[in-house]
Amino acid sequence: MNSVSEALQLYPELAVLVGLNTLWTFWILTDSLGRPEWLVGVMSWPEHSDALWIADRQHALAARLHVATPSGGIVWRSSGALTATIDALSSLPAPDAPDAPRKILKPGPFWPPARLW
Repeated sequence: MNSVSEALQLYPELAVLVGLNTLWTFWILTDSLGRPEWLVGVMSWPEHSDALWIADRQHALAARLHVATPSGGIVWRSSGALTATIDALSSLPAPDAPDAPRKILKPGPFWPPARLW
């Protein structure tokens, strides 16, 4: 799956995000046995990427990653229930906005922990 419409069928709550920016792409990641584990969404900016990992409606993680350099890093993150995480991500200013987070909080590649909770 990589369509917004399929992601919206699974989680209609995502309409808030895709209504703000239609450049989101979604995938289902599976575990080693092929079972769905996460729905992952990514939206790319020129020097950043916003990412959303959804385990279920109670466990989600959003992050903004600086991707302009090889080392990159995370500049913002929020986790918790899906609706709260979507609200936090949707209120995040665009990376080029004056009040957007810029400080690298954690350098290097970022991947969420095996369990989001």
